[in-house]
Amino acid sequence: MNSKYLGVLFAVSLMVSTAQARLVQILHTNDTHSFMDGGTHQTNTGGSARLKSLIDYYKAEADKDGVKNLVLDAGDFLEGNIYYMADRGMKSFEVHNNVGYDVVTLGNHDYLMGAEELDKMLGKINLNFSLLAANVEVGPQFPNIREKIKPYKEIEIDGIKIALLGLTTNEIWYSWSLDNSKITNPYEAAKDYEKVLKKRNNDFIIALTHMGVSKDKKLAKKTSYIDLIVGGHSHTKLTKAVMVKNKNDRDVPIVQAGMHTEYLGRLIVDLEKGKPLKVVSYELVPVKNENQDDHIKTLVDEANTDLDNIYGADWLKEEIGQSDLKSDDPEGTKKWAFFISDAMKDKVEADISIHAPPMNGENFPVGAITRRTILNSIPRVFDLDDTYGWSIYKASIKGIWLKTLFETLASFGEPLAYSGVEIQYIKTPFGLKVGKATINGQSISPFKNYTVAFTEGIIKGALGISSKTSIILKNPTKSPFKIWQTLEEKVAYAGNLKSGTTKESNKTYFDPTDESVDSDDIQAP
Repeated sequence: MNSKYLGVLFAVSLMVSTAQARLVQILHTNDTHSFMDGGTHQTNTGGSARLKSLIDYYKAEADKDGVKNLVLDAGDFLEGNIYYMADRGMKSFEVHNNVGYDVVTLGNHDYLMGAEELDKMLGKINLNFSLLAANVEVGPQFPNIREKIKPYKEIEIDGIKIALLGLTTNEIWYSWSLDNSKITNPYEAAKDYEKVLKKRNNDFIIALTHMGVSKDKKLAKKTSYIDLIVGGHSHTKLTKAVMVKNKNDRDVPIVQAGMHTEYLGRLIVDLEKGKPLKVVSYELVPVKNENQDDHIKTLVDEANTDLDNIYGADWLKEEIGQSDLKSDDPEGTKKWAFFISDAMKDKVEADISIHAPPMNGENFPVGAITRRTILNSIPRVFDLDDTYGWSIYKASIKGIWLKTLFETLASFGEPLAYSGVEIQYIKTPFGLKVGKATINGQSISPFKNYTVAFTEGIIKGALGISSKTSIILKNPTKSPFKIWQTLEEKVAYAGNLKSGTTKESNKTYFDPTDESVDSDDIQAP
């Protein structure tokens, strides 16, 4: 850590500031996803104990120069790693609660367990940070959510009043899981609350968002008084602040710090009443420091002990295969998504299998594959009692309905991996349509029943958010097979997971970010 550089930066910044201005150091993370012991495919980078140590270091350096600190997290700190299963999510909550955050926004992976379970968790913990979500509305049956999740937090630094406004994604792919609750349009919530916060005499408004960079840009354009956006959700590594003009033609900086505790964002801003927020400096600091906070290390050790008690230490560590995939393979996530989709299709003897790659994410297997590797390669759990992960579902669907299913799933705007079918999507004035689809090289027969395998996430998500998919997928069958166990069997049978290619016959990878598909044109049915 370059403390000399830091001291020079602060000294120069202090010289150019005025008596009415105040330098503030904002340290920020996002999408940590319970990566407590290291980042993606690495143990010498990231991890909660290193992150806590790095935060403490920069806070202390700032304190020496009289610079105030604000430590923020933009959500998704719970589900996303097997550590989430330790003590029914409470160990993840406890670790995050002790890292040193001042304000945190609720992310979609922080409520996938449902409102009832989230309410229980919040009832068990005394939060050391303010937890925000201005566009989440819940009923009186969830008293802990109502008490502990607030729309905004106001602070004062040397006479300068700052409001932090929390906003989370309302994508229906996720929002259905917050049962008996409502996640409203974040843009509308922001426009309403920015007026409230200005009337409350706040000099600056910081939006702490879990929406993704593209939607953060839209947020800046649609609002008048937000001065800074600290974001998450898209796992974007922004090495410099992105500037977007707001409705008052002022620049709004947008920052985001990657994922999985791998980076700490460090932003120095100059605040002066009546003037625009000024970015003095910005950098992403890799979390590669040797020092690790002892208390956090102890909490992580406790989490590992709990996991050993649930699954068995030897069971988790047992090696069952090898992977030729490389950590820097840009198509690694796609390749593992197809492996998952193929495994499901074979296990339940389906004609087609459909999987959403964001549900496995970037932590695909590299090198030796243990059971813990597999659990972390698709670390998805809805019900915390379901300690062995998602089940495989299947449904019998007439061919005449398959194209509608493909179009409806694509309309949700998430990547999809299909096995057993080749699909050509085309853009039309009426949205995405299937131009051509073949199963095993044959045209789809409209009156034939096809067996389709799904991850539990697609089934529950599709049934929860669309009347079309509810009709098409009526009475899906929950198979007795778990995805983790199915992947273990396929890895053990193959012995060595070859890197392969994503361009194979009878497979389709739908990516809404492809140039041929404009994600802004994708509307939920």
